Amino acid sequence: MAGPPPPPAEPTRSRKRVVLWAVAVVLLLATAGFVTLWILERGDHKASVDQLTTARADLDGVKAKVAGLEKRHVDTEGRIKIANDERQKLEADAAAAKPCAEAGRELIATSTDGSDRAIAAAVRLIRARCE
Repeated sequence: MAGPPPPPAEPTRSRKRVVLWAVAVVLLLATAGFVTLWILERGDHKASVDQLTTARADLDGVKAKVAGLEKRHVDTEGRIKIANDERQKLEADAAAAKPCAEAGRELIATSTDGSDRAIAAAVRLIRARCE
């Protein structure tokens, strides 16, 4: 008679050990993968932060230029208004002085080839139109 066969205790223990080692290796590989990705992303993040800093500095420079140009625009509009007002005043003065200028031309025309009477009449005309 042979006795009952011995219980298979060894294979179960060995199987647990293999499963634990397999899980440990998978976790180790996953950790290595995540560490690699983290290192790569950290470098990308630094590059992105540098680009963002540069972009913000450029934007601040553009904003300063725009503010300066807006001020120049307002100043130029003010000067244009002043120049237009002055032009209108000078045009009105020129229109008011036109009869006087015409009388002066008549005096010049009559003084070169006219008589004393014509010159006196032209002088009276100047006095009437220019005063």
